[in-house]
Amino acid sequence: MSKPKGHRFWQWSLDAYELPGAKNRLIYLQDDFGFDVNIALWCCWRACEGETLSEDALRAAERATKEWADGVIEPLREARICAHELGPAELYAQLKETELSAERHEQDILFNLSRPATSIEREPMLAAAKNNLALYASLIDAPRRDGYSSALLRDLIDHIFPGDTSSAAGKSA
Repeated sequence: MSKPKGHRFWQWSLDAYELPGAKNRLIYLQDDFGFDVNIALWCCWRACEGETLSEDALRAAERATKEWADGVIEPLREARICAHELGPAELYAQLKETELSAERHEQDILFNLSRPATSIEREPMLAAAKNNLALYASLIDAPRRDGYSSALLRDLIDHIFPGDTSSAAGKSA
């Protein structure tokens, strides 16, 4: 994945997504439980920035991104998947880059909803990440889906926030 320069959240997300196991867990939560990967990453990033999100903040994030995600990102993802199976490799690569640009725009929206960062220690940061993700899961009714468990969120947190907080995703840049 190319890493164009951008705001802190974009850079943090690219680094977090590449951590061992993080991508697979995020895609699983997306495909099986309806998570928006960008909102899930935003929940974790806000924890790194010292913010425990409120239900109102998460609802605002969903409202602000829903039309873009449903109208642009989802159709691009479907086209990319179809092109991967049926089309030429060049078209697949172009769709993948276009989808990434659309994801970047959604992250711009989320970044603009964010408050300034505060300093935070590891344990409160992990607690905030757990709270933020659990609240988001509840808002999208993930717990009502077969196979959902809060252990999935703990597993994601373990992969995005590895024990060494000097890693790129463990600390906000």
